[in-house]
Amino acid sequence: MSSSDPYEVIINKMRQYPNDIPLDNSGNVSEAFREYIKLMFTPDEAEIAQHLDIKPLRLREITKRIGKDKNETKKILDEMADKGIIQDIGGYSYFLTVAHLFNIGFKYSKALKRLGKKGAELYQKFFIEEKFYKRYESSDAGTSLTRIVPIGESIDYKSEILNPEEIHRVIDNCTLPIVATDCPCRNRTEILGYRECKDKYPIKESCLQLGPFGSYFLDRGEGKELTKEEAHELVDKLAKLGLVFTTENVIQPNHQIICCCCECCCSLLRGMTRFEDKNEFCTSKSNYISRVDQDLCKGCGLCVERCPFNAITLEKDKSQVNQKKCFGCGVCGITCPTSAIKLHRAERSEIPENFKELMEKIYKENRS
Repeated sequence: MSSSDPYEVIINKMRQYPNDIPLDNSGNVSEAFREYIKLMFTPDEAEIAQHLDIKPLRLREITKRIGKDKNETKKILDEMADKGIIQDIGGYSYFLTVAHLFNIGFKYSKALKRLGKKGAELYQKFFIEEKFYKRYESSDAGTSLTRIVPIGESIDYKSEILNPEEIHRVIDNCTLPIVATDCPCRNRTEILGYRECKDKYPIKESCLQLGPFGSYFLDRGEGKELTKEEAHELVDKLAKLGLVFTTENVIQPNHQIICCCCECCCSLLRGMTRFEDKNEFCTSKSNYISRVDQDLCKGCGLCVERCPFNAITLEKDKSQVNQKKCFGCGVCGITCPTSAIKLHRAERSEIPENFKELMEKIYKENRS
């Protein structure tokens, strides 16, 4: 679609994201999202960005499109990447996923400067009030963008544990570097002044960027690089606090991000834990379900208190798990004083092989 307005060109191209972009209740592009994009790109930057695509382009192609020489083009693009408004992973593009488009401003200081509280307020409008969270979290047919990854300590020793389905194994098999950045979800609710977990969970260095995504931050002097040993220690610490681990819903080993999610701020989990209009596919359940050894259970209620999905209740001084509600995160088992509650293998979801398969599936399901 041709347009003389570079912002409209950008928005029209972004409609090719598998998740699409935020729409209002009438099916038109959200005005809050339009404002958000204008916060992201100045008019001069939009003139350049309109020539990019959602998939990476080589410098030669972009040089041809914008009509500048190669050195000048590279300088402009590098400056935009440094500001956090485009990405330079595998070539130059808009952010490769909607997740990064929405979250970069709340975990990268240079992007935060231009988005700030106004960006958080606009996000509140299009993401929550206009319910884009549903398309952000999953396709219209229920294919989740992410999945729960439990920690091995919470899994019954007799259960099969596959590499892509346990958090320490995801770390062992990931591409370096591993970089800890601020959690964008908790940071956003902190900025808006309604963070519930203020004294419970950290914002700083509680979101992990892996491989090329980690390099993006390190190259710009942000984030804290971790060794694999330090990453293992960090996830053990965060698991004991009660955070839930999610990553992309794929089998391939080179994941890009590990989110450490709380039920009150997370843009994923809130689809089930906070919003009235629930999205049961907010994140794919793990292939494990919590079960309680009634002989070991002392009825202390700690697992009831820790479960973010309200899947556990006390009945006659014993814990009982509603298996339909259980997402298999393992938060309940990490701190059980008697090891009475553990995750047991239960094949509940089929995991796509790779990003290409996942994104193509979501794209088709959102346009059927």
